Amino acid sequence: MHRFFASPDRCSASVFTLCESEARHASQVLRLEPGDRVEILDGQGTLIEAEILSSGRKSVEVRVIQRLVQPRPVPGVVLLQSLLKGKALDTILEKSVELGVGQLVLLDTERCVARVPASEAARKRTVWTQTLIEAAKQSRNAWLPELLGPMSLADALAQQTAADKTWLGVASLESGVPALGRVLQSHSGSTTRGRLAIAIGPEGDFSPRELDEFRTFGAEAVSLGPLILRAETAAIAAAAILGDHARSWAASIPSPAPADSSA
Repeated sequence: MHRFFASPDRCSASVFTLCESEARHASQVLRLEPGDRVEILDGQGTLIEAEILSSGRKSVEVRVIQRLVQPRPVPGVVLLQSLLKGKALDTILEKSVELGVGQLVLLDTERCVARVPASEAARKRTVWTQTLIEAAKQSRNAWLPELLGPMSLADALAQQTAADKTWLGVASLESGVPALGRVLQSHSGSTTRGRLAIAIGPEGDFSPRELDEFRTFGAEAVSLGPLILRAETAAIAAAAILGDHARSWAASIPSPAPADSSA
């Protein structure tokens, strides 16, 4: 079944139209016609099975058959990623969706080669958001990651401080640093909700000053293995490990007790 995206305000009704770009893809590229069934996601946990009522060059109207609401994963996974150049950042955006990252924070750190001028910020965010949407459609992830930044490390850490029960690790090449999986396992008995966050440096890694800033925050230095990984590879590996642990922790959270109906 072909999959499309519609913002929550657009798809809240029982009958609605796709936005122009999605309608054009449905009618002109895929040649979908009235009676065809499609799946639509809103990026906020809802998956809709719908039937096409009318299909034109710039407008496709659909009727909702069924809505499925997927709860937001708990614990949430947060990736704090320094800006990268070229297609490396696009890869991280795409794979973050596929791996279920709940929040993606882009960092403007000291050793970043890539920079985003203020005049380009709005355009860049539009492009990045579209990359997230396309990845969500491909992977059938009903939740788009919350995209923040680019921002300074200080602002990013302040934002994490405000979050409820965030564990933060920072990928490190220092010798003697424990493996990420082992550190997460050591916390599994005490953390059942909140967020799991990992910070990945740029091509030149975080500066000593930035690493001190992480330590002051309380972040734990962790290893992603004995080999030196590219920044985008490190981000994908870390997100996969955190996602796996988050799912296992979520499975261990007791279900709420049923309400007493005897009263």
